[in-house]
Amino acid sequence: MKNKVEILSREVIKPSSPTPNDMKILNLSLLDILSSPMYTGALLFYAADPHNLLGSSSEETSLKLKKSLSKTLPIFYPLAGRITGSFIQCNDEGAVFIEARVDTLLSDFLKCPVPESLEPLIPLEALSREAVTWPVLLIQASFFSCGGLVITICVSHKITDATSLAMFIRGWAESARGLEITLVPSFTASKFFPPPPDELPVKQMEHKGVVEEMNCVTKRFVFDALKIKKLRDKASSNLVKNPTRVEAVTALFWRCATKASRLSSSTTRTSVLLIPVSIRGKVDYLPENTIGNMLSIMILKNQEGTLDGIQDEVNELRKTKEKFSLNSKDMSSSRVLESLEEIGKVHGRGNEMDLWMSNSWCKLGMYEADFGWGKPVWVTGRGTSSFKNFMLLIDAKDGEGIEAWITLVDKHMLLFEQDEELLESVSLNPPVLV
Repeated sequence: MKNKVEILSREVIKPSSPTPNDMKILNLSLLDILSSPMYTGALLFYAADPHNLLGSSSEETSLKLKKSLSKTLPIFYPLAGRITGSFIQCNDEGAVFIEARVDTLLSDFLKCPVPESLEPLIPLEALSREAVTWPVLLIQASFFSCGGLVITICVSHKITDATSLAMFIRGWAESARGLEITLVPSFTASKFFPPPPDELPVKQMEHKGVVEEMNCVTKRFVFDALKIKKLRDKASSNLVKNPTRVEAVTALFWRCATKASRLSSSTTRTSVLLIPVSIRGKVDYLPENTIGNMLSIMILKNQEGTLDGIQDEVNELRKTKEKFSLNSKDMSSSRVLESLEEIGKVHGRGNEMDLWMSNSWCKLGMYEADFGWGKPVWVTGRGTSSFKNFMLLIDAKDGEGIEAWITLVDKHMLLFEQDEELLESVSLNPPVLV
């Protein structure tokens, strides 16, 4: 369904108090320098309710958001700066705040939330893949004709991963409710992962998985709580008696995507799954509230179909996770570069193997984001991925189900979405209930 989104205003919101002089320059960590110059973003949808503040006018709601954003920015001060090479100028230039109007009801919009319908709700700059020097933080508040609202928060991936994004959303929501920010961010990542004194020995990994617009498609698959339970039961074994819902869904994705690729090819290729994992809580010395790309990559391989069933995939996943956690305790910049070289070798053999990536946003608490008018009725990422062979997992509203946004090459998606094993566990893009 085509919805018209009209931009009403655009302004820059500056911090309510200036950044101290000794904090004007923030060096990026090695992990940040190596990250993609794009935006990561979340969309939070809120239903109108005459008994709460969202029953007020859009002007009042916008004003509340802008004032609370201004009060939040001194705590998250680099987000009001500008990126210059390997550091951020924390110069209080501010965040961009856009107000828009959508000419439909929220309930109608959520009947079929396809990636194309989400794009007009995302600030235009955030759709670019080369956002190196633009504002670090972009906000768009889009009001539906019924009074419903979607807040889109996009932050440069040069300073934030999904956990960092969730920390900012939590802090801003607390500020909007007149509360103190309970999880104060730490911008000390470069102390733990400084870039090497000389020029980096490896180039930033080229993102060879970037979507080729003509032959990739993104679709939304929903695993409800009951089907998740059945999938976890099916995936359990003597080695992994109680797989998590993310482990079960990730294993199923890898399994069904691999089958789709092998059905469309005359040769059996090694299937490789890359999983970005937060190293907070794994690296001994790293504070949990660290902002930045505190991520490393787990690599799983299925050579010539040796993993024969979903239990095998889950076993391999759990084994790799446990090994990864042990190896992460003494993570350092040199270890990061070694890991990057290994990932580079995998990408360099992309013509010989199938590369998949699965990223989880589960348990980040985004459904707790109450700006003063209740919790969101739906939270999602940006929809379309910038990479092919990619899956993004997000909590369902009940915290038990999972929504998966999956981007595959056309011919693989045709086979993937007809896989009987997959269809036992998912619904394809069901309506979001308000």
